Amino acid sequence: MPINSTADLLPGDRVISAETVLHEGDPLYLASNRPALANAIDSICHQSGEYLVPFAASSLKHHDHLVEQNLFRCLFGRDSLIISELLYDKKPELLKASILALARHQGERFDPASEEEPGRIAHEVRTSEDPQKARIEADSGWRFPYYGSVDASLLWLIALERIVSSEPKFLNFKNADISISKRAELVASWVLTRLESGHGFVRSNSSNPKGILNQVWKDSGDSYLTSSGEVAIEPGTVSVETVAQTYDALLAAARLASLAEERWLISPAELFQAAKTQQEKLLSEFWHSDFFAMGLGIIAGKERRLDAIASNQWRLLDSAILLNLDASFAKSLIDSVTDSEILGPHGIRTLASSNPRYRPGGYHTGSSWPVDATLIFRGLLRHGAFAEARVIADRTLSAIEATGCYPEMFRSDDSERAGISTAVVDVWDSDLNRENRICQPPQLMQGWTIASYSYLKRSEQLSSRASLLES
Repeated sequence: MPINSTADLLPGDRVISAETVLHEGDPLYLASNRPALANAIDSICHQSGEYLVPFAASSLKHHDHLVEQNLFRCLFGRDSLIISELLYDKKPELLKASILALARHQGERFDPASEEEPGRIAHEVRTSEDPQKARIEADSGWRFPYYGSVDASLLWLIALERIVSSEPKFLNFKNADISISKRAELVASWVLTRLESGHGFVRSNSSNPKGILNQVWKDSGDSYLTSSGEVAIEPGTVSVETVAQTYDALLAAARLASLAEERWLISPAELFQAAKTQQEKLLSEFWHSDFFAMGLGIIAGKERRLDAIASNQWRLLDSAILLNLDASFAKSLIDSVTDSEILGPHGIRTLASSNPRYRPGGYHTGSSWPVDATLIFRGLLRHGAFAEARVIADRTLSAIEATGCYPEMFRSDDSERAGISTAVVDVWDSDLNRENRICQPPQLMQGWTIASYSYLKRSEQLSSRASLLES
């Protein structure tokens, strides 16, 4: 076993393979090697058709030869939109470009292999020149563009409304002979269709047997679970932050419909009502006593409230869904965000350390992602929780600045240098009755970590400037 990888083992795990892929002398451990922020941003920006957009990741120059560090050099719906949002004050043109690039690949028909559906925004766009495309298609039976995420469509509507709020005529812009207004209506129609088929929620349901099970940010197969460690491994999971994103997307669509010169078949009133229903269902289905559940999921054929403490719940703060509710809902999150079971040495844990299936290096079952912390930070600011936000930002910035890169994620313990997992560890997971990758090194030049670092540093500078003005 590689050194320290035993920290991620749970009772009943049987190690199948363990290989160290990052070594002690790697330049990633020298903070002085971290690329300047402007250069890092440039490294992730590439052409997608006619548009310059942020790809999900790049790589350090001395890792260009490592396949594992070059897996995500392409347009991802979720990643590109979040990166563009976080970089908006620095490079505002990226958001419009990402909206247009993704619109070019908007779903037109039903295709089980690619999970294309009319109106749906793509999850992952790979061209024939992409060295990963053929391998993924052979292994998974996917077809590209691949549409296996539910949140890319929601984030697209939210991003579009941000542009249109200051530039209403953008709705008339023709993208492949279809107006942006019409494309937005098609996305909104997809959301409403998914709400109807999902019994009131946008659920993770894959039409490809080898498609992504959890079609949200936490897309690992073991990432949705109960406080006792039972894992939802059947289709149909609802993630709590997806409910919030659905609420925001429906409000955005309502405002877009009211501004559109082309009359939509869906009325603003219908969209506002659908948003209100999401807010009501958040309280009736997810709130339990004094905290929110991370999701709803099917376990042994029955829908269960997934009451594990995880970072998902705090992402509600980065949404409008709590703003007109009793302040106690937001306060419950603000008061607990710095608790040691959710806040680790390198930022917010994806899963609380109190959970029986917590793994400090688990991809979505314990690790700390800078982008997760940054969106929670933004939500804390939205609710005026400045002291708590500063704690989260400082912990996250310190973690990044201790490395010579911009890591996708950190371990949430101190068992490895700089919080970077160095080994790929696969086990037979007795709980899941299947093979499970429980640990792996992060992508070291992750787009949304670069964007998160930029956002947090700018917020830090603005805070310092405000303090100076006050003094």
